[in-house]
Amino acid sequence: MINKAQFQWYLRQLPRYGGLLALIGLVLLGLAGTLYLQKLEPARKALQDREEEIRRKSAQLRTLVVSSKASAAIGEVPLNQPETYTFFLRRLNQLNESHQINPSQMDYKTALEQEGHFVRYSLQFGATGTYPKLRDWLDAVQGIPGVRVEVVNMSRSQIAEEQLSVQIQLSYLTEVR
Repeated sequence: MINKAQFQWYLRQLPRYGGLLALIGLVLLGLAGTLYLQKLEPARKALQDREEEIRRKSAQLRTLVVSSKASAAIGEVPLNQPETYTFFLRRLNQLNESHQINPSQMDYKTALEQEGHFVRYSLQFGATGTYPKLRDWLDAVQGIPGVRVEVVNMSRSQIAEEQLSVQIQLSYLTEVR
């Protein structure tokens, strides 16, 4: 093993035996080591930390997928099956009667979504009613699971008139099981 004094003696002899190129080479090696310690080592450590965080989050997502049956307890509302569409239409008619909303012509459309995993039923219709009744009716409709009020256009022919003319577009989303 070389002690400190021997190492210093070799360093003093370096310019005589290696010349100027050896000295420049040692300086470049020292700069490369400094660069590695200051720039590359922290970047490597940061990458390792990010990879570990990604592994942890991936494991967490896998446990969430496994525990999807318990998701209803967390607060996720399970979607209805397509067979419940007629019950939805009955409920909509009951709400129309109880809130004195008079729908006119209704247009019905059906669309498959997410490669056939979901069925979206769309309804578009015109109706008449007073503003407070329409507001209460909209609140009640939005409370039905799977229903989304997509468009509501209200108008009245005269400012003093209480009855509003409304164009409404709803959709009812069901999950195919």
